[in-house]
Amino acid sequence: KESQNVAKAHNSAEENAVNKANITRSDLKKPSPWLKPRTEDDTDSLLASMIMHNKQFRTDSQADDEYDFDNNPGRKKDKKTVVKQETGKNSMMKIQKRILTQQERCNLCFDNPSRPKHLTISIANFTYLMLPPWEPIVPGHCYILPLQHEASTRNLDDNVWEELRNFKKCLLRMFAEEEKDVLFLETVTGLAQQRRHCLVECIPVPYDIAKEAPNYFKKAIDEAEDEWSQHNAKKLIDTSVKGLRGSIPKNFPYFHVEFGLQKGFVHVIDDEKNFKSQFGLNVIRGMLQLREEDMYRRRQQETVKMQNKAASDFAKKWEPFDWTKMLD
Repeated sequence: KESQNVAKAHNSAEENAVNKANITRSDLKKPSPWLKPRTEDDTDSLLASMIMHNKQFRTDSQADDEYDFDNNPGRKKDKKTVVKQETGKNSMMKIQKRILTQQERCNLCFDNPSRPKHLTISIANFTYLMLPPWEPIVPGHCYILPLQHEASTRNLDDNVWEELRNFKKCLLRMFAEEEKDVLFLETVTGLAQQRRHCLVECIPVPYDIAKEAPNYFKKAIDEAEDEWSQHNAKKLIDTSVKGLRGSIPKNFPYFHVEFGLQKGFVHVIDDEKNFKSQFGLNVIRGMLQLREEDMYRRRQQETVKMQNKAASDFAKKWEPFDWTKMLD
C-alpha cells in the first residue's frame, strides 16, 4: 500500500534499515531543509523559458529582435511591431498551456490521479521508486523518477539528483544479496515538447554478465552510430571520471547507461527519429539471451493481479534497504 511506503520516523525501524544496508546518514545526504521542491509554477516558467530560447521555437517577433537594428530607438512603434509583440506573448501563453496540459496527461507525474499507485514502492521528498507499468524484462526491473515533471535527469536540481543517487545505492545493496549488479538506463528525447517524464530504468543482472556489459553497450552503440548520427560527433563519452552532469551540457537528447555507480557511457542523440526508445533494453535482452521477439513488439502490460503480487514481493525485499525511512 502506498501509505506504508511513506517515510516513518521510528527509531527501531531506522536502525534496522541502517545496519542491514550498511548505510549511514553521511552516506545518504538528506535534502537541506531550505531547499524546497520546485513548484508547478516554477517548473512551468522554466520549461517555457527553455523552449522560447530554443531557436527551433523562435516566434516572429523574436526573430525580428535578433536581426532588426533600430537606428531610432525613441521612435513610436508602428502597428506591425505591436502586432508582432502580441504574437510573441500569445506564443508564450500557448507554450505554457501546452506544458500544463502535458503534465496533466502524464501518468508518471506524482500528483496525477491516474498514476498507477499500486506500483509505487517508496516515496522520498523529490523522487520515488516504482515498478514499470509494462511487463518487466527481468524480475526486479524498476524505475526511479522525480515527483515533478522533468525531461531529463541531467536537468535535475542538486537535491533531486542526490535522492536519485540514494535510490541507486540502496538498489545496488539489495541486489548484491542475490549476487547481481544493476544497470541504470535513461533515454532522453523530445526535449522541446516536454512530453516524456524522465525516468531511470534499473535492471538487475548476474555479476558474471554485468562485468561484460560495458563491452556489449560499446559495441552496440558503435555499430548503430552510422544509422543515428548526422555529424561526426564523438560516438561514446565515458562518464567514469566526470559523471553524466560533467560530461554533457543541459538540454541535449541523450542515451545514458551506468554500470553500478562507478562507470558509464553517454551518447548524445543526433537523430531522434532513428533512435529506438528500447535500444538499451534490447542490448540487455541480447546479453541475457531473452526472447528475440520482445525486441520488435510493443511492450506488453501485465494484469493488475500480477502487478500487485510483483509490487508486494519487491516491497518485502526492499524494506530493509529503504533509505526513505531516515527522512523526517
